[in-house]
Amino acid sequence: MKSLRSIGRTICLLVVLTALPASLDAATRIRYEQAEATALGLVPGGAVMSSNLERENGRLVWLFDISIPGSRNLREIQVDASTGAVLSNPLETPTDR
Repeated sequence: MKSLRSIGRTICLLVVLTALPASLDAATRIRYEQAEATALGLVPGGAVMSSNLERENGRLVWLFDISIPGSRNLREIQVDASTGAVLSNPLETPTDR
């Protein structure tokens, strides 16, 4: 049985992908699953709290808020949707949100 978090991520992904203009979707060489694996690889044991595909500074990027096990902090990770490169990985505290 799928967990609620897994079902929620699936629903979010479907909403993001169906809401994307065709031009954005076509420009995305790195798919959600690849970008998610990259982001999760930076935070061992972390979980995706939210994700989005956006245009930042002229680049199409996957944005992930990843929980840090044993902490209330998150990592706010940006993955380039064309190359798969990690563009940023700052720590976000509860007061930053």
